[in-house]
Order: sequence, then structure tokens, then C-alpha cells
Amino acid sequence: MKENKQTLYFNMILGTIGAILVALAAMRYLVKENDNIGNAFILFGFILMNGYINYLEKRAGISKKLTWISFIVFLILFISLSYFLYF
Repeated sequence: MKENKQTLYFNMILGTIGAILVALAAMRYLVKENDNIGNAFILFGFILMNGYINYLEKRAGISKKLTWISFIVFLILFISLSYFLYF
């Protein structure tokens, strides 16, 4: 049981890192291109992707506390990395 939880948390961490990388790539696209339609597609796609990840986390039995911690870590890393890399 403990090994299963460790695997679940490890995959959750990898998913958060992947979402950060996708968000940084989207931020780079937004900085390089001034495309309003592309901006809307990226924003809408990212919202849908995060909604699906939250759904999967609920189905996997991850607590809301851990989900919120993951989201806060994601926001902090994304904002700090995007600020230092692109502005």
C-alpha cells in the first residue's frame, strides 16, 4: 500500500512538472508571437487540461489538501520561472 502511494505521488509530481513545462512553452509562444487567436487556444487548452488532471486526481483518491498544495506550488514555480525567463 505504501509503495502504491509513493508511485501515485511520484506520478503527481511528474504531472506537475509537465504542466509547468507546457505553461512555460505557452508563455514563450505568447512572448514571441502576438497572436490573439493563439493566446485564446493556449489558455482554453490549458484550462481544459488542468480540469482533466483534477478529475483524475479525484478518481485516484488524492486528498483535496494535497491537490491544493500541488496547485500552489505550480503557481509559485510558474510565476517565478516565467518572470525570470521572459520578462
